[in-house]
Parts: sequence; structure tokens; C-alpha cells
Amino acid sequence: MITAAEQTQSSCRMFYVDGKKFKTNAYLGFFRIPLRRENATKIALLAEILKSGTKSAPSRVELERTVEEMYGALWDVQVVKKGNEAWLSFSLEVLKHVPEEDALTFLRSLMREPKMDGWTFPEDVVKRKKEILRRRLEAQADEKRLFARKRCLELTAAGSGAGVWADGYAEDLMELTAEEMTCFYREIWMYAPLSLFFCGESEGRKCLKEWKKVLDLQRKKLWECPPLHISKAEVRTVREQSQMTQTRVALGFVSGCTLRSSACLAVRVLCELLGGANGVLFQEIRERQGLCYDISVSYDATSGMVMAETGVQPQQAKHAVKEILRFFQEMGSQNIQEADFRSAVEQIGRQYANISDDPWKILNFVAEQEILGNGMDTEQILRQLRFLEPEDVQKAAKQLALRTVYLLSNEEADTWD
Repeated sequence: MITAAEQTQSSCRMFYVDGKKFKTNAYLGFFRIPLRRENATKIALLAEILKSGTKSAPSRVELERTVEEMYGALWDVQVVKKGNEAWLSFSLEVLKHVPEEDALTFLRSLMREPKMDGWTFPEDVVKRKKEILRRRLEAQADEKRLFARKRCLELTAAGSGAGVWADGYAEDLMELTAEEMTCFYREIWMYAPLSLFFCGESEGRKCLKEWKKVLDLQRKKLWECPPLHISKAEVRTVREQSQMTQTRVALGFVSGCTLRSSACLAVRVLCELLGGANGVLFQEIRERQGLCYDISVSYDATSGMVMAETGVQPQQAKHAVKEILRFFQEMGSQNIQEADFRSAVEQIGRQYANISDDPWKILNFVAEQEILGNGMDTEQILRQLRFLEPEDVQKAAKQLALRTVYLLSNEEADTWD
């Protein structure tokens, strides 16, 4: 086992991961926030504001100087989307000879004591961070592959938090004020469930209790993070225009299998069989038929969504979609070659085995399993993987439901009809 966990009341859950073999200690703390359109931009902006300075180090330069005094520690504040939740995450990685007190003092300052002007965030900081975030969001429209993926996800999971963009919306930035952002920050401290993780030496449990103590938690009734539910809907085709030479195609499926499901591994293997480096779609659609520039299949186990993505010549888009759907259907109706199945299982197995080589991979895995999943460790999952059969993958393929066909292309080159 790679994890040992200890949890207290739901307002603050603490988890220790044995990290004796690593040269560093890794700290991860995050607030779980139900993700909705009306709070997504606030969460993204708040992460940027909190990185700008603290009470004791009121500028980014001074923050970095503090970090340098801890022998070049690595730190970040970011938003991580997990299903229909956004995790406002604080991370710190330090060499093991850095005193625990120094690490916890920095984390407390970062999380609990941001730079304030009186009782609110400084107006100039909020204004500057809004502009930085606005430029970043507007630039995403130029990253066609990313934009198509996000739009397909948004359409496939419409009506749920899983369909909300966790990095925010440029059009929502204008109305946000320093006072509103400060109130939102305080609400998070009062109502958002908090999870603390430590990967390091055997005194980790003691460290976690000390971390919780220095945060001086005073919680009220907590926000609930409801189970993800993506409503059933008819398949819809959405075409949008952009100045580009090729067409980006994204197909969104609902599998019904999330981390909590025993069929989760079967869906992972299915995606590897279809979209891996030696997968059916790559070999048949790209290599043999030459229909596309690139092709991949991905699975988000926190939401249960599967997405197939490709870039094609505009006149080939309709044919490429038909071919992708044909191979998805055949995966559920025809026998899977034993050699292909075993190769895919081995690839997924290597991915899980490699988790234990990096403290941040471990912490992300443990967080997903403990907070969203079933609490299994990698060894248990690898054992389950060994018992998987081709019939399990066929069953998973049959249960996939297409929700969205999304195309992003040049209007003049669009030949879909």
C-alpha cells in the first residue's frame, strides 16, 4: 500500500502518505467548492489574487524571497477541476531538512493571511489580476484544440458542474470587485470542506495535526458537494466558426462509470484500445485511411465522460465522425483481439505503477480516491486490473452514450451538410 490515511470530522479531513523514499516533503491542502457558472470566475480569480502576496510578504517578489530562504521550495495556488467540484489548491514542496515550522508558517500565511488593504483585497491587485486572467481566457480562443475540447465538455455535461469551465469566463470578470472577492474568500473559509495531505516522513500525522492547528479553523455549516449527475439528452451536433485551416472535431460520450464504479478500469482500457499510440483509431483512421492529422480518446474518471478528438480537413469531417463512431460501436459488438487487450491492460498498469514514483502523482491519486472514489490504493487497483477480461471492455463500450458532436471550423470551408 502507498497510503495511510487519518481523517477527522468532515470539516477538515487529513491524510498522510508515506514518503520516506523521496528527498522532499510535499504538502497539499484544498477547499472543495461546488462548481457553478456563477462562482467559476470568482474561484479562478481568487487563486490569482492569493498568489500576489501575503501579510508578511506583501508582494510576489517578497513571496519568492521567502521561498528561496527555504532552499528554493516549490509552491503554487491553483484551481483543479474534479467532476462537478473545483478544488482551490495550495501546494508546497520542500527539502526534508527544511524545518516543519518554516513550511507550516509559509502555508498559513499563504492560505490564511493574504495581503489586505484594511479588510478587503487591495483594489489595484484585483484590477491587475482581472486583466491578467482576462487576457489568458481570451487567448484560449486561439488554442483551437483546447477550445474545442472545452466546448464539447460544456455541451456534453450541460446543466451540471462538470460542464462549467473551472478557469472562468472573461465576460464575468468585469462585475467582480475587491469587496466581492474578499467576501467570497471568507465564505470559503467558513463553508468549504477542507482536506490536508502530507507526503513525507513517518511524523506526517503529527505534522498534519499541527498544520490544522495553525490554520485556526472556525467552521460553520459546510457546503455540500452533491454527487455528479449528467442528465440524459438527445445527441446534438453543434458547429461553430473560427479562422482556421482545419476542422477540430470532438465527440462527447457519457459512460456512467466514475471512480466509484467497478467498471472504471474497463473504460480506461477501452480508451487505450481505441485512442492509444497503437490504438484502433490511430491505426485505422489516421494511418490506413489518412483521414486526420491527429486523433485521441480520453476518459475523465471524475465525471465519467469519454471524449474522442481529431483534426481533419473540412471536407473530411463528416466521414471522420462516421468512422470514429463505427469503431466505437464495433468495440462493443465484436470480439477484442487478446493481444491488443493485453497490451492495453499492460499500458494502463504501467500508468498506475508509475504513480508511486512521484509525490504529486501520489497525492493527486490519493485525493481522488479518498475524496471522490472508493479509497483503494494502487496495488488494489492493479489486482483488479489483472482480473479484467475482454468481455468487461465490450460491456463498457456498449454502455457508452453519445451526447455531443462538436465541430470548430472555418465557415467558408464547412461542408458538413
